[in-house]
Amino acid sequence: MRNRQVNTNVEEINYSINNLVNQWGISVEDNFEISDKIIGLQIKKIRLIRGKTLTKCGNALGISYQQVQKYEKGINTTNPIALLMLSEYLTVSIDYFFQPFIDNNLTFLKRRDNNVYPFKTEPYLAR
Repeated sequence: MRNRQVNTNVEEINYSINNLVNQWGISVEDNFEISDKIIGLQIKKIRLIRGKTLTKCGNALGISYQQVQKYEKGINTTNPIALLMLSEYLTVSIDYFFQPFIDNNLTFLKRRDNNVYPFKTEPYLAR
């Protein structure tokens, strides 16, 4: 049986992103890995929508097409300047790359149930 390539079109990419979103929150380490993959898939999706090749994207950023490919696969973390350059080149807002996080309310830090420290509610403490 031959290995079939995945994430070759927008529908497959969206499906993969949804699967990654469903894996969120297992551990902090997993969240970092998942975030690299989600951002990479967002890069690939908009690149395909815009009809750009890996080589054209790499040339626009001054990096190799292999590096862009590693970003898209989530192998390497995309640096912020590369994301800004990609957003300019592919004519999208920088927010585009983070939209799955925003849409699904994914957070890296656990929020406290309340933001009041317990000792401030004690009547015998100085205020």
